[in-house]
Amino acid sequence: MIVIIFTVVTWVFEIGQLMYTYTVLGDAANEGVRYSIVHSGGDTAGTTARVKSFAGTSMHDVTSISVTVTAPDGNYNPPNRVRVKVSYTYVPSLKVFTTPPTLTAYAEGRMVVQ
Repeated sequence: MIVIIFTVVTWVFEIGQLMYTYTVLGDAANEGVRYSIVHSGGDTAGTTARVKSFAGTSMHDVTSISVTVTAPDGNYNPPNRVRVKVSYTYVPSLKVFTTPPTLTAYAEGRMVVQ
């Protein structure tokens, strides 16, 4: 009985870590869109650095984060959109029992000049 309880508690912890990681990725993608909009979208290196910096404040390892900045409308000039896609291979605590999933989060924003 104690083995079942321990297993359930461990998996609840693992799922909580997975959801936390996904939330951090989503927030980092949103921060990248915000940075890209403020800097007129053309600074993809700066956007990538900002996303990794933002995610680094909450996650243990940001070296495997992949950031893609694209302009769905063809260019980065206002009022066009900018899309930031963040991918990360999650490293579970229970590596023996599971295959690590790749988590992907993306955010999209529109630049509007008034």
